[in-house]
Amino acid sequence: MSNRLLSAAICLLMLTSMAPTVTAVGPPDSVIWGISYDWTNYENDIEEMTGIDTNAVNEDLEAAADYAGFLLESDQVVSGMTEFFIESWDDDEPVEITDASGVTHEVTKRMTELTVRHGILGDMGFTAAWTDENESIDIWMSASMEELFVIDAAYIEYVDEDLMVYGGDLEMSGEFALESSLEFNIQVIAANEVLAPELGMGFSVSFEIPSISSEWRVDEPLDYLHHLSEEPTDDPDDSSNNSSDVYWADAGHCEWEGDDWDGDTRWYCDYDSDGYFDDWWFYCEWDDNEYLWYCTDDFGQSEEYEFSEGNTEHLNYTEDGGSGGGEYHSGLVEGDFSTITGYSMMLSIEGIPAEDFDINLDAFNVQLSDSIPGQGTFSEEMTVFSGAMWDWECPPVGGVENVNIDPSSNETASAQCGLAPPISMGMASMMGISMMMAFDSGVQELITAMEEQVGAWLEEISPEENDTFVCDNGEEIPAEWENDGDIDCEDGSDENESGGTYTCDNGQVIPEAWVNDGEEDCEDGSDEDGSEDVFQKYIDMFEALNNSNLEKTMEAFGEKLEELMEDNDPSEPLADLDDMCPIMFWDTSNSRVLGMALMATDEGDDYEVLLGPEIFGVKEHSYDLSVQYLTGQDARDAKLDALGLIELRDLAPESRHDVEELYDILGEDFLPELDQTDTDGDGVIDYFDQDDDGDGMFDWEDPDPLSAPEPPEPEEESGSIPGPGVLATISLLGAAMLIPRRDD
Repeated sequence: MSNRLLSAAICLLMLTSMAPTVTAVGPPDSVIWGISYDWTNYENDIEEMTGIDTNAVNEDLEAAADYAGFLLESDQVVSGMTEFFIESWDDDEPVEITDASGVTHEVTKRMTELTVRHGILGDMGFTAAWTDENESIDIWMSASMEELFVIDAAYIEYVDEDLMVYGGDLEMSGEFALESSLEFNIQVIAANEVLAPELGMGFSVSFEIPSISSEWRVDEPLDYLHHLSEEPTDDPDDSSNNSSDVYWADAGHCEWEGDDWDGDTRWYCDYDSDGYFDDWWFYCEWDDNEYLWYCTDDFGQSEEYEFSEGNTEHLNYTEDGGSGGGEYHSGLVEGDFSTITGYSMMLSIEGIPAEDFDINLDAFNVQLSDSIPGQGTFSEEMTVFSGAMWDWECPPVGGVENVNIDPSSNETASAQCGLAPPISMGMASMMGISMMMAFDSGVQELITAMEEQVGAWLEEISPEENDTFVCDNGEEIPAEWENDGDIDCEDGSDENESGGTYTCDNGQVIPEAWVNDGEEDCEDGSDEDGSEDVFQKYIDMFEALNNSNLEKTMEAFGEKLEELMEDNDPSEPLADLDDMCPIMFWDTSNSRVLGMALMATDEGDDYEVLLGPEIFGVKEHSYDLSVQYLTGQDARDAKLDALGLIELRDLAPESRHDVEELYDILGEDFLPELDQTDTDGDGVIDYFDQDDDGDGMFDWEDPDPLSAPEPPEPEEESGSIPGPGVLATISLLGAAMLIPRRDD
């Protein structure tokens, strides 16, 4: 190998080593499509799609509050990104695999990659302030939410030249995380008393799968890929499509020649388990998985069917006889996984007069968390459900259409329309089983840890129950025997209700029952400490608020809000959400899905493309969704960008999460330690500035958002050549690999 090729290869290896291990770069001719959505457009899309303006709703709330005589301000912010891509291609290099029966087959590989990225930040808050002379209520509330969902899955399906499936291999990783928090403060001033409780709570749960590896080998070749290559037919003479012609009925109990009322060489079946045969069939099988009999007449009548009980013909047939699909019990899927499961819980309560309620407030301020690594293996029966609806239409789209599958090159394809799964159902089944096994293992361990920690905390805050009473002489008796009218202690000290005394601070002795009875019995008044009035102040506060204008204020607010909302009727939405039609496109020559579209009506009765590829001869909808449908090279580029986004702050950078208005409403308590740095000196601090260094690039697009580019130095008159940048170097290396040598 020449030095040039060696250097180029090393560079490419370094670049590809940065990608996740379960993903690979597909060939240039792969089929790829996907969807991307920027959640910062959410409020605008809601308005365009439904006619509901969320900002106008906030304005109506504030206007109604102003009319009623109190202050109300609120806002909400959502940002983040959701993307998924499906890429598939064929590797025609022959390989050999061994099926579940030990038979070796020469096959090729069908490769499919699924890439999912979803990350959202959400914040909302409001403040309200009401006052009426001596009474007032101030409310402050802030809530936040974070979501993360990441999946990288690479699937290899082994097929022969007739697209019969012999098994598959799956490598995948993923993470799911959800976190929410709430802070709520209220201050009530009434009857010259102040009550100002503060509540904070938060909860998070995460489930990470660093790796899943699973393998599936069939008992016998499966034909479910034919559901996208052979249109189903109702013709009983069409032997090429027998999987959609056989009608199967199920029953709880069947016997061969169980009854003689209508002939022999038949199975007789009891549907409702009442002990009487309800019908007869020529052919029946017993399903150990479902504990049901499956019977049909479509195979004709034969004495040999007496021994059909153990057959599995029904597994390759559909029950309804016309859906173009079927259910396949297809061997075992085996694999291993590793997981990391975690949770956290926080609760804080302040500002409550704990002494009034005789509670330990510290016990209610708690933080619990745990993170549990796990690993395991599994072996499960594999069931594949597959099918396609060829006759599904979204007029005028239906049958065969010409679809643009790569706008960058205007590559078109003749595609069958209908409804079908976007990925191979072998892949979907393997992913479902593998993730369920990993999830069950991690969640069970997490639940056990949570039960232990939360149980210990609940015991801590539960009031102590004293099960025994200690007599003055040291004797112990059950606590419920105290003051029950019977002397149980030998010294009689358990019966003390009538004979108790209280010693005043001045030494005077009075009956214990006179303490805190509302009357001063001690000459110095020390028997009355006011504890009998512990709830009186709250009663007084309630009565003071009830006598204020609070009720009238709320009535005026409700009436005005109803009036404003009537004047703010939603405008006519641009897309009728009640009349949408999804449709899929696939290539019948290789049973591969090419993409999908979401159709909606506009001005006429015909459906138009709201989301999806260009369909020749079909109009696009007048509303341009913020959701992007990507296909071809555009999808390939977007997928490569998405592969590096695995953290929440990658998908939902704080620089795009504009909470400046929320900060103006909620004040410093919303962001108590806010950095006031203003890098570019434009009067907007970096936290709220989307271009911190003033270089004209958004922070989320700027590799160094805090350093503006230095002005170019004056060019010197010299013969030097400027050094190439990183991208230029990679481009030159790629070109060097492609340029043939002169002697070649």
